[in-house]
Amino acid sequence: MADPKNLEDVRALFARRKNELIAKYHACGAGVGRNDAGDYAIVIYLESAREGSEPVWIEGVPLKFEVTGPIRPLQH
Repeated sequence: MADPKNLEDVRALFARRKNELIAKYHACGAGVGRNDAGDYAIVIYLESAREGSEPVWIEGVPLKFEVTGPIRPLQH
């Protein structure tokens, strides 16, 4: 289990599970951030709202879902 108050724990978990989480939630991106309680969380960026509103945790770390719409690279 990772400690959601320890940034290095959450970063290590994110590095191990990033691709799996993006695939599972059909996400357009993911990162490490904070949840409403102030703990570190893995943030899953979605193109549209997902079903259900129950909290989701992975190895003791909360997942936070944010709807961003599609993410595209900036044009220079």
